[in-house]
Amino acid sequence: MSLPVVVVAFEPTDEGVKQVFVDALAGQADLVFVGASDETARRNAMKAARVIIVSGTKADLAKIDPVLFAGKMVQTMIAGVDQLPFDQLPGDAMIAHNGGAFAPQMAEHVVGMILAVKKDLVRRHLALGRGEWMMQAERTRELRGDTCAIIGFGGIGKATARLLRGFDVRIEAINRSGRTDEAVDFVGTLSALGEILPRADVVVLSLGLNAQTKGMIDAAALALMKNDATLVNVARGAVIDEAALFAHLKTTPRFSACLDTWWGEPFAEGKFSANFPFMDLPNVLGSPHNSGITQRYFLNAARHAVANVCRFLATGEAERRVTHADRP
Repeated sequence: MSLPVVVVAFEPTDEGVKQVFVDALAGQADLVFVGASDETARRNAMKAARVIIVSGTKADLAKIDPVLFAGKMVQTMIAGVDQLPFDQLPGDAMIAHNGGAFAPQMAEHVVGMILAVKKDLVRRHLALGRGEWMMQAERTRELRGDTCAIIGFGGIGKATARLLRGFDVRIEAINRSGRTDEAVDFVGTLSALGEILPRADVVVLSLGLNAQTKGMIDAAALALMKNDATLVNVARGAVIDEAALFAHLKTTPRFSACLDTWWGEPFAEGKFSANFPFMDLPNVLGSPHNSGITQRYFLNAARHAVANVCRFLATGEAERRVTHADRP
């Protein structure tokens, strides 16, 4: 009896990633790498496949005819699915995202950004370089005892909560079900957003971009937050209304935003761009969407993704299946 074919549709740049796939699928599947193959070979391999593993980025997806996903289990390497061509996907394609693969390192990044803002690290570092001694400047803030609202309580949100609990932070969580087994002080659905935002000293956005969440942090939501709250976004830029956030940061100088994701990014738009000069503002801390990109990030992502593929091959079921609610 022949083994099912699993196609890796991108070319891993790290040999360690290839070995992860090889080791995990040995004896379970006929593994084929087609990232460097010509178009005919790629199409033929994908036609024969039971599972196709894709990077999930717009550039790589643009090289694949979505018709080839018909009847397949398609596993993405990234958590976000907003780059998928939903309007072209066959109805019988089973799409699984890689949510949770990057959670531990992203949680560290979130907490690092929060602490950098609370302790005013960047501004005081730059001041020292100018010979200024800001010891007696406005006192920095403590994280301990704060309330953090985590909007999107999946893998990233849960990992962030576990770290923050070490600072005795009160955790209020928002997810789709309004339920969780994690130790939290409050859990609800998005309908509770207006209830928890006024209580939060820190708001962390770690949810997917879809029709319901696009632009959800608008002028009205920002107005509900404390004047000295810290907003951290490791979701997608479009979850926040760009113009509303810039206006709020300008008029509310004690409010701060930590932005790891942006409205115009190179992997989607071809370049980094913003319609407003966020980086000119002293109450903004930015990073180039690298919260999940650590030294071992792609190896961890490969292990996480291939475990789901193995589960599917063994049972016919997969975790983290993309539903209609995930669509942008």
